[in-house]
Amino acid sequence: MKILLIFPPSTTYGADPSNPVINLPLGLTYLAGYLRKHGYSDVHILDAMFPKDRIIKTENTARYGLTDEELFKVISEYNADIVGISCMYTVHSSDAHNVARIVKEINSNIPVIFGGAHSSTFPELVLKDKNVDIVAYSEGEETLLDIVRTVEQNGHYRNIKQIYYRMDDVVMQNPNRELIDDLDKIPFPARDLLDINLYLDDKVGQYEMRHPQTTMITSRGCPQNCTYCTIQQVWGTKKWRARSPQNVVDEMEHLHKEYGIQEFAWMDAAAGTRKKRIIEICDEIIRRKLDIRWTTPNGIAHWYLDEKTLDKMKAAGCYRITFGIESGNVETRKSFGK
Repeated sequence: MKILLIFPPSTTYGADPSNPVINLPLGLTYLAGYLRKHGYSDVHILDAMFPKDRIIKTENTARYGLTDEELFKVISEYNADIVGISCMYTVHSSDAHNVARIVKEINSNIPVIFGGAHSSTFPELVLKDKNVDIVAYSEGEETLLDIVRTVEQNGHYRNIKQIYYRMDDVVMQNPNRELIDDLDKIPFPARDLLDINLYLDDKVGQYEMRHPQTTMITSRGCPQNCTYCTIQQVWGTKKWRARSPQNVVDEMEHLHKEYGIQEFAWMDAAAGTRKKRIIEICDEIIRRKLDIRWTTPNGIAHWYLDEKTLDKMKAAGCYRITFGIESGNVETRKSFGK
């Protein structure tokens, strides 16, 4: 069973795309690692945002990454049995749908699966495109594994939990599945399926103390319920789950030794939810004498922090934290659910 996971090219609107920042597609590498753990070794990742200096400009837009002709050629050469496409952001959803169109032009019988935040939030809208067969919403590892096994055995989509699919032009939703409770059981992202050196030139945020830098995720979900955020729709729950401190530092140490990574950007939605865990991660970094730096660019809740915790974080290599400050007005914050 040959499986191809694609991160689409990206179209920007009105912005200067001359030097786009491209981060390694963590979601796809997690999916690939999970498939390999369960015996599917013939899995590939195509990051179609490369080459990032390939820019197609119009009057109001700019698209960077592979051209349609290049996509057709590369996807044809993979000759996949299943294609999964990341559709993270609404503003870039047209790029993902364009990739689906190309896949179906190559072979209309290839099952095309969409995943990601946009797909999880608007599954019925996504499935209006007849080039998309399945939307795998929320956490994707076990769902994609079920899809692959079902396609391999010529089974029916009705038996796969946590998907939307089309049957006789009617969009069907299957029951939810339990989220993976023990995140330590999920393999590290399969970064080896990509040329990691392509990603090491870019900063994750505006600042960088050490180079090279990469991204990672230490937890999933968020216990908050801010009205402007889609994270509850994406994960389907307010439940926050975290990797153990040992597992987090194992990954940091592996990347430090294997690829020379000097700095890590934690991309968690709610990295600091449990103060005791943050301190334990810091203690583990210090115990192993890892000379690294790390940041929390997606934000960390200030109410979990105190002077002792901040001192510990600094001693473990954290040099920058980000706060999500929405408003100084109490009533406005209440309307946000803060």
